[in-house]
Amino acid sequence: MCSKGHQNNQFVLFAKTLNLPKPCKSVFVRISASFYYELFMNGEFVNRGPVYGDPKWCGYDEFEHTFDQETNTIDISIIVHHCSGIKILSTLDAPLGLIADFRIGTKWFGTNESWRCIDLEMWKQNVPARNWALGYCEDYDANLEPLGWQEKVFAPGVISSWQNAVLVENADLIWSGYQARITPYLERKFIQPVAFKTFVAASKGAECIGDVSKYCDEEKLDQITDFNAFNIDALNKQISSANAVTFDLGKEYIGFYEFDIDAQEAVIVEISGAERLKNGRPFIAMRGDHYSVRYKTHQGRQKFKPFFWSGFRYLHLIIRGQASKIRINRIGCLSKGAPLNPRHSFKTEDKTLGRVFELCQHTLEICGQEHLIDCPTREQLQYWADAVFIAQSLWKGFQEESYLRWYLECFLHVPFKSDGQISSVYPGDHDGWTLLDYPLTPVMVGQRFYKANTGQFYKPVETFQKALKLKQWYDNNINKKGLLDPGFEVDEGRRLRNYIDHPGIGWFKFAHPGIDRKGISCPLNIFYCGFVQTLSEIAAHIQSPHYEQLKSQSEKLACTIKEEFLVHNFFHDAKDKGCLSDGTSWQTNSLAVYFDIVGGNEAASVMKHMLDGYDHLCRCTPLFHFYFLYALRKTGLEQEAFELIKREWALMLERGATTAWETFSGHEDESLCHPSATPPFLFLVEKVPVSHLKI
Repeated sequence: MCSKGHQNNQFVLFAKTLNLPKPCKSVFVRISASFYYELFMNGEFVNRGPVYGDPKWCGYDEFEHTFDQETNTIDISIIVHHCSGIKILSTLDAPLGLIADFRIGTKWFGTNESWRCIDLEMWKQNVPARNWALGYCEDYDANLEPLGWQEKVFAPGVISSWQNAVLVENADLIWSGYQARITPYLERKFIQPVAFKTFVAASKGAECIGDVSKYCDEEKLDQITDFNAFNIDALNKQISSANAVTFDLGKEYIGFYEFDIDAQEAVIVEISGAERLKNGRPFIAMRGDHYSVRYKTHQGRQKFKPFFWSGFRYLHLIIRGQASKIRINRIGCLSKGAPLNPRHSFKTEDKTLGRVFELCQHTLEICGQEHLIDCPTREQLQYWADAVFIAQSLWKGFQEESYLRWYLECFLHVPFKSDGQISSVYPGDHDGWTLLDYPLTPVMVGQRFYKANTGQFYKPVETFQKALKLKQWYDNNINKKGLLDPGFEVDEGRRLRNYIDHPGIGWFKFAHPGIDRKGISCPLNIFYCGFVQTLSEIAAHIQSPHYEQLKSQSEKLACTIKEEFLVHNFFHDAKDKGCLSDGTSWQTNSLAVYFDIVGGNEAASVMKHMLDGYDHLCRCTPLFHFYFLYALRKTGLEQEAFELIKREWALMLERGATTAWETFSGHEDESLCHPSATPPFLFLVEKVPVSHLKI
């Protein structure tokens, strides 16, 4: 069902009161929405979901909710958000919709036209997007809340004035492939600040919500106090003379800004999240993105949480006028995340190694979300190449198996583009782009991990059929020597890119050379070889007639890669018009070891050459150390791997990191927290004890 109206930034409240013939203590719920819902029963928050992304693979949530005490009445309130006019990259387009069933005993109650609904006007419509990948900014007027909003219980007389819900026409043609949630249901926990500092800011802020973040970064702030231990009474005393406050949570968390205040009517409150400080104040508008929320108060006590979430360590609150008329009762982060429990305690006398492990563990703990994400701030997307290692880390480090199953299930459902490729992200779409190594990852790495963890492949028949279809694109771009040769580094028109890793792309600045991508790419061919290797193993497992051909192709390709690119103990990055590139990289050579293009003493020599070339070769970003550290372990260079971990990740620690960063230096204008930057965690929890290792 849906509401009759349509808005680009639409928030709809659906409500229904169930009057029961006899008391009940629990209710079974099955629910889904487009795009997201928040469910309340008898005023209590119950759940947020679903794991949305693709209307043709429609996920739904199902769970049992238990009340504190038996009840004859269940007041159900469901907020549904949907947006159009901009693209949320983690979703594929579909109209607004809600479907839910509630079972009490043996009786079912479902959503239909008897439900009432109202378009929520508190969220303003004419607002810009938060950035290129997320939804709209939130500009909120609490005076427009429907009666009962603060309690999330609405009296019959209030609900009766709302319109009836309507059924979505041809819903079965829009949503299909229903599947119960695979990933964990998330928990919420309030995180209180550990410290705060105060300023005086101008009484008037930016006019447009889209300018608030930049304005907050650039406006003149007169500092009143430096950071002091957080205390709510001390905070409220300071507000009488200061109208801007920066709160430090102590670490970065993922969740919602939240406050509980007493206020007079029509006071403007701006609240923003930030991962870092810049010149002693939060740096909010990274790359011009909008992470600020504006709130206009009503009279009295009120609680507020935005609908959208982010990753942040710092909260910046500015009261635009009448600061003395506000009392803060609570403020902080309402964190959200999977209920993860570490299965390993890593003990070492090496303090740096211990701190790196803790840094990576905390990053993974907070980044277990509805689905796997690359970063909690500016994208919140599930990239194939990042997500597989995050999923494996959660399995090995926390015994949470569901994310890898979810990841491999995603590969079975991702739609093909018209050219036979798939997007670099799923759920959702990477604005049409395919990074050529990314689609290979679910098979060449994901299935290997699953086989290592369980002794079998994940849905091997379905996976094999999907992978064979994907393989056609790559086979169509093979030259006479059997090497993959698409003929470009980047094709803007077809939105295709030979990516591998950041260095050399131009998105970040590095103090070392980049990967040479001109001509036939050695690392891209190694990735494809790994894909075909694993595909041949799946073919053998399901007794496919394709097995011999795939096995032969992978063996010939491995030999050709070695013959064409290996010279004097290292692999060159590329070959253009018969000439090997001058450049070589850690990425290319670690892949050659990881996927067994070389082995034994020859592999050890390759990896030693890489370490010896630290100062002048292209090195890996944090993510690519999932390959590089394993290649060191595989060649007996485990002690060298420990030293490398300390050398590289210490850069983050020295700069005050509380989560692992996408780059070691933490580029000034980029988001920081990335769970894919945690290779030391997986490397250390999988460590095979060896007595002589100095850990």
